[in-house]
Amino acid sequence: MPTPAPLARAVDLALEATVVPSFSRIGIAVRSRLERWQPPPGEALAGQVAVVTGGTSGLGRATAEALAGLGASIDVVGRDAGRGADVVDAIEATGGRATFRAADVGDTDAVDALAASLVEVHGRIDVIVHAAGAITPERRETPQGLEAIWASMVVGPRLLTRRLATDLADGLGRAVWVTSGGMYLQAVDLDDTGWEARPWDGVRAYAQAKRAQVDLVAEATRRGEAPLQVAVHPGWAATPGVTDALPGFDRVMGPILRSPSEGADSLVWTAAAPAGDLVPGALYHDRRVRGTVRWPGTATAPDDRARLLALVDRQTARV
Repeated sequence: MPTPAPLARAVDLALEATVVPSFSRIGIAVRSRLERWQPPPGEALAGQVAVVTGGTSGLGRATAEALAGLGASIDVVGRDAGRGADVVDAIEATGGRATFRAADVGDTDAVDALAASLVEVHGRIDVIVHAAGAITPERRETPQGLEAIWASMVVGPRLLTRRLATDLADGLGRAVWVTSGGMYLQAVDLDDTGWEARPWDGVRAYAQAKRAQVDLVAEATRRGEAPLQVAVHPGWAATPGVTDALPGFDRVMGPILRSPSEGADSLVWTAAAPAGDLVPGALYHDRRVRGTVRWPGTATAPDDRARLLALVDRQTARV
């Protein structure tokens, strides 16, 4: 018998309140079973085009392969041509279609070139998944002088989304931003997004960039900008990025971390769901809209969201 909806909702809320079960593989195992999740239909994206940045490893690769399995033609964006070729080969081996496009999405010049190449070959792109990003132990700058984590997860994705939405002949359908649970612990420092006035902390820089992603999605939606945009927290997944950047966390939480495919579930679901089933501007986790604040002092005021968007648009050099 199906689990009664009130019981499933009560269990979901209990999981969400306890954090660790919610974000780990426990959460997705319990929710998917109680709520009887169904995968998107096998040809849900037939004839559609999907772009996945950071698509050569971890959650990005899992998402690219899953979207290809739903019939989409995939443009895999990454920095490593060898890993890109591996992903394309894996997709094509299962009958899918994929192209690798080399680009560092933190470099706004490279993003401009990437956008131009996509516009040249596609009249429409149905979904872009912004999965690129990593924690770096040392502060680094892009060729444009932007701090690299901020540039790759905030400025570059914003620029690419805007460029495709305005330049594609038939538009961009939706943008899915991959955020992180770390954003719940951080507020964005709008006076020092480049970490020039503070001692460098890569983990905090990453979390603040993830918070900024959620704020940008909400503010762009409030302004009525195309395309439809949502943010997705995939939970805690076992990826090369987690292993390399957070070895202590990986060592302690490893047994209950989600697999990349489990982490990608809500990314794939939001990419494939009918637009009318999604709440524009919302944050999703395990196929449900979630709150964006868990810790006092981390919420972004409406005026600061507007200030953030204006700041990021200035950092893109041209909009």
